[in-house]
Amino acid sequence: MTAGCAAAGLAILLAACGPAIGGTSGSSGSAAANSDGGTTATYAMAPGGQAGYPFPFIDLSVGQWDTVYNIDDFQYLLYRPLYWFGSGVQPYLNPKLSLAERPQYKGNEVIIRLKQNYKWSDGEPVDAADVVFWLNMMANQGDNGVYWSQTGLPGDVDNVRAVSKYVVTMDITTPKFSETWFTNNELSEITPMPLAWDRTASGKSNCDIEVASCGAVYNYLNAQSSKNASTIASSQLWSVVDGPWKIQSMNAIGNVTLAFNPKYSGPVAPGHITKFIELPFTSEAAEFDVLQDPTGNQTIDVGYLPTVDAQSPPAGANVGPNARTLSSYRLLSVYPWEISYFPYNFDNQTGQAPIFDQLYFREAFQSLVDQEGVINGPLHGYGKPTIGPVSAYPVTEYLSAKVAAAGDRWTLNISGAKTILQDHGWQVTPNGTDTCIHPGTGAGECGAHIAAGTKLQFTLEYAIGIDWMESASRELESNASLAGIKLTLDPLPFSTVVTNAFNCLANPKKPCTWQLAEWGSWTYSPDYLPTGDELFEGTAPNNAGQYNNPRNNQLIKDTLTARTQPQFLHAMYNWENYLAGQLPVVYMPNTPQLMEVIDGLDIGPQNSALSITPEDWRYLK
Repeated sequence: MTAGCAAAGLAILLAACGPAIGGTSGSSGSAAANSDGGTTATYAMAPGGQAGYPFPFIDLSVGQWDTVYNIDDFQYLLYRPLYWFGSGVQPYLNPKLSLAERPQYKGNEVIIRLKQNYKWSDGEPVDAADVVFWLNMMANQGDNGVYWSQTGLPGDVDNVRAVSKYVVTMDITTPKFSETWFTNNELSEITPMPLAWDRTASGKSNCDIEVASCGAVYNYLNAQSSKNASTIASSQLWSVVDGPWKIQSMNAIGNVTLAFNPKYSGPVAPGHITKFIELPFTSEAAEFDVLQDPTGNQTIDVGYLPTVDAQSPPAGANVGPNARTLSSYRLLSVYPWEISYFPYNFDNQTGQAPIFDQLYFREAFQSLVDQEGVINGPLHGYGKPTIGPVSAYPVTEYLSAKVAAAGDRWTLNISGAKTILQDHGWQVTPNGTDTCIHPGTGAGECGAHIAAGTKLQFTLEYAIGIDWMESASRELESNASLAGIKLTLDPLPFSTVVTNAFNCLANPKKPCTWQLAEWGSWTYSPDYLPTGDELFEGTAPNNAGQYNNPRNNQLIKDTLTARTQPQFLHAMYNWENYLAGQLPVVYMPNTPQLMEVIDGLDIGPQNSALSITPEDWRYLK
C-alpha cells in the first residue's frame, strides 16, 4: 500500500528533548523463561496487521500486502533487503545488516558490491545475479509495481548487469540525480531473489538475464504466494531463504510460526530464541485482554499497549508508569519514522473533488482537527503533531528549520474555520450543512466547478480497532458540525479502507467514489528519504488521493536531481517549506508504538524504521 502503510502507526515529529526509545519496568526481579526453556518468543502484531504474502515483489493487484506488517514483520525476516535501514532512533542506512557495501558512484554509473558471506538456505550464494533477477522483474512489471515511480526505478536506469559474481553495475539515465535519493529511495527497494525462483509451472526460466521472461515468472510466483497459507508454509519455493528465519507454519488469519534458519550467515546474538510466533489481532482491546491474562490459551512475550490504557508520561519522559495489570511487563515507547495523515480524494467522482481542490477549504478543515487535544486526550500524552510532509520526530537532517519553527499552524479554531468559509462564498450553518451561495472563481466566491447549492457533506472511512482513532474521528465529526460541515463516519476494517483508497489507482477506469479515508499513517519504508516522489508527486504510485500540483511536482524533481548533499538539502527544504502550507492531506497526530515486553526478554533497541530482528532477542538468565 502503499509502501509503508500502518494502522495508526503503517505507516512523527518535533522535539530534540531525548531519545525516541525509552522504557520503564513493570515488575522487578528476573523474568521466568517461557515453558520451552526460553527458546520461543510470541509477538503480538499491532492491531489490524497481518502477515501472509512471502513473495518480496508486490504489484498493485496484491497491494493490500504492501504494509509494514507483511514486509517488515514477515518478508524481511525471510528475505533480507539489499540495504537495511534503521539503527535505533535514526532511520539511516545500517551497513552492518546490509547485504552489500555502500554503493559507489562514478559519474552516472552505480557500483554495488555484495558481501560474500551471505548464502541461501539451499547453499547457493547471494550474488549479483539475484539482484539483477529482482531488477529485471521490476523492469518487466513497470507501473504495476507498488514501488514504481515516474521519476524512479525501473525507468531511470539501463545497462543493468552482473559484471562479476558479486558486483552489479547500472547506469542512471537521468543527467542529474541525487546520490542520497538514489541510495535511500531506489536501491533501498531491492530484495535479491534466489535463482531457485526463476521458473514457471513449466520449469526453469531466464528472468535473471532476460526481462521479457519475467512476466511469466512473476505470474507463477504471485500465484504461489497467493495460495492458502498451509500450502505456502510447505512450499519448496518459500523454504529457500537468506534471512535468519524460515516459515514453519501459518494459517489464513495470519498466525505465523517461524523457525531459526541455521544456515543464516549474518550477525546473530548469542543465546537467541529459535522460534518466533506472530499473532494477529483485530483490535487493541483484544490484544490488551490477552496481555492482561497470561494464564489463558494465548500468551504474549512482546505486544502493544493501547494508548487509551496507558498512564501519561511525566514531563520530559518518553513513557509513563506501566499499567498495574501488566506487572510482569516493561513498557517501551518507539516513535516510528513516519507521518500521520488521511488523504482527500482529489479524483472523487461524486462531486467533492472541486471542493478539495480549494486551498482555503483545506485550511478551514485542518483548523477543525485538534491534534493537541487528541494527544492530551485519548493518546494520554503520547504523540506529536504532524506539521508537514516530513516527520520531525525522530529528529533528522531532513526537517526544514522553517517548518520546525512554525510548528502546528492549524491548531483547533472552529470560529476561524467558519470565517474562512464565509469569506469564500459559503452560507455557514452550524449543526446544519453549509451551502455555496456565491459560485464562481472571484474573490469571495466558492471556487472553480463548485455550483450554487453545493453542500459541504463528506464521508470519512476510517480503520476500526484503534481506540484513539475512533475518538479522534468522533471529535472531528463534532468539530466539523459546529462549522456546518456534515461528516459521516464509516468505520471499516483496516484492509478495506486501504483497498478502497488505492483501488482507484489500480483501476483508473472504474468510478472513484471514496471521499476521505483514514488508515493511520505512512511509514517511510522501503523509501526512507522523505522526498515526496512516491507519496505527493502527481503520478506517485502511493498518492492515494491523487493530489497533483505542478509547482510541488517540480520542487520534488529538484530534490531528485540535486547532486551534492548541500544542494540536496537546499532543494529538500524548498519543497518542504512549500508543501507544508498546501495541506495536500489532513494532518493527524503521530503516535508511538507502546511495546510491552515480558520481563527477562531482551529485545535490544528498537528501530524507528520499524524493522525487527528477533534473531537478536534472548531471555536473560
